Amino acid sequence: MSNTNAVIIHAPIARRIPDPNFKTEYGTERHVFVVPVHGLPKGIPLDPNARRPKTSKRVYRKVEDSLFNRDCETGTFHLKNKGITIIAQSVKATGDDKYEIQMLNGIHGIVDGGHTYEIITSSQSSSDLPTEQFVTVEVRIGVPDHWIPEIAGGLNTSVQVQDMSLDNLSGAFEWMKTELKSSPYYDQIAWSENDPGEYDARDIVALLAMFNVELHPNDGDDHPVYGYEKKSMALKAFEKKGASFKRMRPILKDILRLHDMIRRDYYFIWNSEIEGGKAGSLAFSEKKKSGNWKFPFTGQSAEYRMVNGALYPILAAFRWYVDLNPHTLEAEWRGGFNQVIEAWNADASALLKSTHEMSTSLGRNPQSVGKSRPHWANLHNILAKRDLQRKAAAD
Repeated sequence: MSNTNAVIIHAPIARRIPDPNFKTEYGTERHVFVVPVHGLPKGIPLDPNARRPKTSKRVYRKVEDSLFNRDCETGTFHLKNKGITIIAQSVKATGDDKYEIQMLNGIHGIVDGGHTYEIITSSQSSSDLPTEQFVTVEVRIGVPDHWIPEIAGGLNTSVQVQDMSLDNLSGAFEWMKTELKSSPYYDQIAWSENDPGEYDARDIVALLAMFNVELHPNDGDDHPVYGYEKKSMALKAFEKKGASFKRMRPILKDILRLHDMIRRDYYFIWNSEIEGGKAGSLAFSEKKKSGNWKFPFTGQSAEYRMVNGALYPILAAFRWYVDLNPHTLEAEWRGGFNQVIEAWNADASALLKSTHEMSTSLGRNPQSVGKSRPHWANLHNILAKRDLQRKAAAD
């Protein structure tokens, strides 16, 4: 049995980088390849990697979403992902854009990026895997065997502890945990980076930011677009203005419920209320590959759901119905949450039509819709205008 293992990769972009310290002594080099994900070969060993891939965690589902261009800028996987690092014996060009990587069995292989490798190779049989998607592969040769464990340790601990985990450690999320503890979906919320969950604390904080009338008054022109565009900004706002978020505790569960109602019910509303409506063809409709999407905050399920780029501006528009109680200074719904639900039922068609028009004008790109400040402002104005019209008609 051969003591070596070879794989062939095809890379339209390749660079060789001699090591500044050890090129002469050990022949140490880095070979950097940009590889189409469809052409990433299977069978690369994980021998030097300290961790076995476990892709069930939420963070790795995010990696898969990026790979399939779900709710993100198309074709940016290679820009957002660290890629794959391999320790090998040699790299040899064998043809145009074709390279052979030779590895010693039991010693060489993937030292970092095992989760990325597992996600890509397990997705290659999917017909939905985008053709124009790439991953960066770095191959290091001339690395003495006794250095490999130290290199593996350094690469696998290079990611700093997330701010979210530090906030959790400091107890900043305790009031949210207490409020949601009895809810059936509590276990689906990750409060630190290693917790399982469909959502995490950053998602909850971003949703709260969208309804925070202290930071974004209804009579102002500032809208919390960062809740979709950059959730780290929402977390920073939470850290600096924690008291204003805590005053939203009375409406937290309602916000989560409204989130799922809009994300699910838009499909049925579009099909029933809009002439010729086929919600499945909307650019911001996402169909489940098999089975149904689960909506944990309402306990429902459906074949389609609205992507976040369209959902968040619509959801945030309902900030119009949030007031601060003059006595307790806590957030409350003007007229109660039932009035908010009635407003969604009454105004959904107008909000959805506006979203569809914006989507069309932006090339049917939901991510661009989610980042459009004029769109956020327009939806908020639609709700405000229609609410005031109903009040005027009732007087």
